[in-house]
Amino acid sequence: MNPTRTPYRFMVVDDSRAIRAIVARLIEQCGYPEVEVKRAADGEEALSLLPSFTPQLMITDWHMPRVSGLELLQTLRQLGQTNVKIGFVTTESRPAMLEQARTNGAAFIVNKPFRDNELIDHIRAAVPYKAPAAPAAANVTPRAAPAAAPAAALPERPLRIDHAQGLIEHTLGGQDFSLKLHAAMEPGALGPNNLLGLYSAPGKPAAAVGVLDLSAVCLVGGGALRLPVADITAAQLAGEPHDAMVAQATTFLRAAGMMLQVDNAPEGCTLARSMAVPAAFPKLVELLERGGERCDYQLAIPGLGEGRMTFIAL
Repeated sequence: MNPTRTPYRFMVVDDSRAIRAIVARLIEQCGYPEVEVKRAADGEEALSLLPSFTPQLMITDWHMPRVSGLELLQTLRQLGQTNVKIGFVTTESRPAMLEQARTNGAAFIVNKPFRDNELIDHIRAAVPYKAPAAPAAANVTPRAAPAAAPAAALPERPLRIDHAQGLIEHTLGGQDFSLKLHAAMEPGALGPNNLLGLYSAPGKPAAAVGVLDLSAVCLVGGGALRLPVADITAAQLAGEPHDAMVAQATTFLRAAGMMLQVDNAPEGCTLARSMAVPAAFPKLVELLERGGERCDYQLAIPGLGEGRMTFIAL
């Protein structure tokens, strides 16, 4: 980080780690030269961070344990923190409740599920970017500590099922789906075109892999594009997801990387490379047959069938 430049500061408050990661990623895509993003699981944690970190914009959920988003907004105003703008990303839609938020000075209210560009536009409007004379420096975003570990009954690493569910919910924009643990993905069950993602982490160029089978690429990619059922089904039957589907599925893998937890990298990984590969691709076969920490999931969307995905720590 450039020590002579004050970074743009943001705080993301949501009890869903998946949504915190998604919003943090969108902040990084807003084009600010340098940003700092802190994350909090609820309003109480956000208030505890304020003495040491004052953001220009706080993006918060509404319904959270302990201190809700509205209570957080009201508390900040009572404390005289008028310099902190607050925007909501929420499922709350009752007009009377939303009017309370606006009356208390909410900068914006975006309903879940939301389009990425919609939230980016609101962030840029709330925190205008003044272009410097020199080219902007690369983004550097310190991340907050990971959330507390879930119950041990489900695999925690490398990708927890609740984190995966939150990401899929955002990707599909409210479409019905189910996600459940499945037996380990085997090469023989794959289709002709599958998506392989390779993840890196600090000090670990090969930290994890993610694999979406053909059907999952069509379900995730087609769902993200809001394509008609007939178009998604046609791509599945042809064994050829089109480029836009693959691009959206790759975006999903990139966002999933921010939630992966591997050795020495508890705060996520970076998607270093992705590629379409056949079931017989030797490296893919080797990866799927290895042991170690892995999470295998089955994604199902009514009327469109099922797809498989797996994430493996290396």
